[in-house]
Amino acid sequence: MNTNDIREYLLVNSPWVDRSRTVDTVKAGDPTREIHTVGVGWMATIHNLRAAHQLGCELFITHEPTFWEHGPAEKEYREIEPGITKKRFLDETGMVVLRAHDTWDNWPEIGIRDSWARGLGLTRFIAQDETRWHAVYQIEEMTLAEFARYIARKVKVLGEDSVRVMGDPQMKVSRPSLGVGCGGPDKDMIDFGSDVLIVCYDGASYWQKRERYVELGVGVIVVEHGTSEMWGMESLARHLREKFRLTMHYLAEHPRLWTVMG
Repeated sequence: MNTNDIREYLLVNSPWVDRSRTVDTVKAGDPTREIHTVGVGWMATIHNLRAAHQLGCELFITHEPTFWEHGPAEKEYREIEPGITKKRFLDETGMVVLRAHDTWDNWPEIGIRDSWARGLGLTRFIAQDETRWHAVYQIEEMTLAEFARYIARKVKVLGEDSVRVMGDPQMKVSRPSLGVGCGGPDKDMIDFGSDVLIVCYDGASYWQKRERYVELGVGVIVVEHGTSEMWGMESLARHLREKFRLTMHYLAEHPRLWTVMG
């Protein structure tokens, strides 16, 4: 078993991915190296890579970039700090890094979107867009403030200490929508009847998206990008453990915003 075997398995089962353009490539190391122990995390931070090495991992699978660039090559920041330190660590340890982004975002039932929905308790599916990035769900009617508090309680276990909300706190909502990371729900879900959108800070700019949604009459709940994808990466670790009988370690730590009140 090597990294190429895992990458090929993910690609073969992701017909929505264009192999010639995908960012799901090997970012460091020899993909033919035999592997027995694998680390999985949302980001290949230096802290996660060091923790994975301490656990004996020959491979680390990340969802987001290793060298802070979304393109497949990730060349721009490798040769400047902190890229130099990270590259040196990977060279010295021989650890392989594989990105699983395009494949895992839309993987049915256990990928990023569906794991996010399940973790939030959104199980009554209504509709989705053509790309399967976004979906609308049915819940019992409640106020936007009540639903926001519900979401805040759910994400607390993921390390997010609060959520941000826009819209009338007393408006009634019953059809929340969500999406994949920064590619969160947009007007397409409003057209499907969604009355509250769960979006990420870096995927929904204040002036271009969030404020516009509010003027369209819907509520907006904002969470961190990483928060929305952590359950999905935990699902990936579990899935690969069962599929390949490898030792898998899910590493949940990553940089995140935290709230300070004056």
